[in-house]
Amino acid sequence: MSLLIVIDSLFLIDAGAEMEGLSVSSLSANQSTVQVNMGAGLHDGGVASQWSPYCKEDLMRGGEELCFEELRAERYNQQKQKEMEEKMRHLKEQQEQLSQELEEKKRLLLRKSQQISNVDQPAAAPFKILDESGSKESVRKSEPSSDELPDDVFLRPDEKGLCVRVQFPTRPDQNLQQNRPPGQPSRTERDLRAERDLRAERDLRAERELRAERDLRAERDLRTERDLRADQDPDSQESVSQPKKQLSPIEEISVEAASLTSPGELSGGNFSPLDQEQDQNQNQNQEQDQNQNQDQEQDQEQDQEQDQDQDQETLSQSHAVDPCDPEVRRQLLDLFDITSSANLHSEQRPLPAVEECSLLDLGGDTFFIESRLLDRHSVSIFRAAADNQSVFIKVERCSAPWDFYLFTRLKENSPSADRAALISCFLFEDGCVTVYTPPADHQLTVVADCGPDLARVGVTAVRLLELVLQLHGCSLLHAGLQPGVLASCGAAANQDWLFPLDWSSSLDLDLQKDVRSVQQIPSAQGYIRLGLLQPADPPHTVDLVGVAETIYFLLTNSEMKPERHGSSWTLKHSDVFTSTWRRFFGLLLNAGGRSSISILSELKDQLSELYL
Repeated sequence: MSLLIVIDSLFLIDAGAEMEGLSVSSLSANQSTVQVNMGAGLHDGGVASQWSPYCKEDLMRGGEELCFEELRAERYNQQKQKEMEEKMRHLKEQQEQLSQELEEKKRLLLRKSQQISNVDQPAAAPFKILDESGSKESVRKSEPSSDELPDDVFLRPDEKGLCVRVQFPTRPDQNLQQNRPPGQPSRTERDLRAERDLRAERDLRAERELRAERDLRAERDLRTERDLRADQDPDSQESVSQPKKQLSPIEEISVEAASLTSPGELSGGNFSPLDQEQDQNQNQNQEQDQNQNQDQEQDQEQDQEQDQDQDQETLSQSHAVDPCDPEVRRQLLDLFDITSSANLHSEQRPLPAVEECSLLDLGGDTFFIESRLLDRHSVSIFRAAADNQSVFIKVERCSAPWDFYLFTRLKENSPSADRAALISCFLFEDGCVTVYTPPADHQLTVVADCGPDLARVGVTAVRLLELVLQLHGCSLLHAGLQPGVLASCGAAANQDWLFPLDWSSSLDLDLQKDVRSVQQIPSAQGYIRLGLLQPADPPHTVDLVGVAETIYFLLTNSEMKPERHGSSWTLKHSDVFTSTWRRFFGLLLNAGGRSSISILSELKDQLSELYL
């Protein structure tokens, strides 16, 4: 062992001498030192007193010199490289397997779609016309061969001439109706039901017009008969002019026949037994006619009652239609070319999942979802951030851009459109996402975050009255005003422009002209059950109650609880408010027969003098 150490030391000394040009004297001195060390090592019993940090095998082999730590690091790097290569190979195999499965699914889907298309559109079988007068040869020639489709035309033995039977192909909507899940009405059924209701209403109107025309014709014929009878018998004008019980046309004809054919009247003498018998027969006929007329009147009354029942049923059906139904809104939006708007984008993919503290990619822009403001049924509203700006995002499971349409209408009719927020809508296969962003040097805030500051609430009340005035001025109805769905956009606190973030309960009364009362508005049913609104009240009154609820929450941070005193409505603990606010809530909760625009204008003028 000591000998190997001496050889290693000599090798190192020679290498150092060649590189640094050491002298021969220094080399001999080093050799003598090595010999002394070797002797000392041998004197100690052959145990090496020095330890080399290098691997001797690699050192004797030549090349570069590596210590044990470097060799250990090299082995570790090689092992990690092998593990990485193994993982990449495994991932590549999984990718190939998934690609094969995807291709298989695509082929299976294509095959199923081809089968469905073949079932939906069957080829119509050809038909032929057979003539009975033709010869047997022509009949034999007209018979289909075994490789052709069966002929749909046949001639029965007991028929003469031509007999044709045509089989129509199955309509695509029939297949859709058959494949429809049970309990779910299809669009075709809804169309058929609406068409049936319209046809019933049209038939009812036509029947009424026909009945009125028939009555007018009978009255005109009766008047004509009276005029003719008066011309033929001038002496009977007095009796005709006298008021008498109005008879039906059948009774009048029978009376006229009796008066004209009576022999006693014509001869001016006494009645004979034959005349008496005729009079009895005439009386019996008159009684029968009267009974028939009574039966006819009863039938007419029953018909009128049935007509009234049908009218009430039709009215109830019209009230039963939900004006906020997504299908109804989709049909209304089909009347406009709303898809040509530059701020409306179509995404050919399902609605993405949106959660708090996540990223949402829309049209090349990335939004960071900060918090959730509203979560109700199929509607969620989030506060998000993009480009150091605060934005609001609404996600709903409905592909009809109803919010985009109503906000655009409001902005077009607003005198302060330059302070309005910017809107963009993204349509997906099963829903849509609406994004509200502020203009330059503006910011968006939620009305519920303003706090119970009286001056701030007064300014917010004025802006809210302006908003509802603009809505009602262009025949729009929000029907769901709450502090949580109202936002403000502006550069200063007293120049905010209020707008709703959620239009789920809103209506366009220009398009939905059949909505004439609050009974037809789903969001007003709670007010009706409470008695605050009557079913026959105008639709705009629901927004008046919404304004009162919003301002009451901002003033007290609690829910409004109205109570009835006599014929008017007040608020519990209303003595804590000033006279201005008591009058404010009193006008909104007791609209009476006044129009909403007059009430809102009066309140806006009063509050503007105090807070603006």
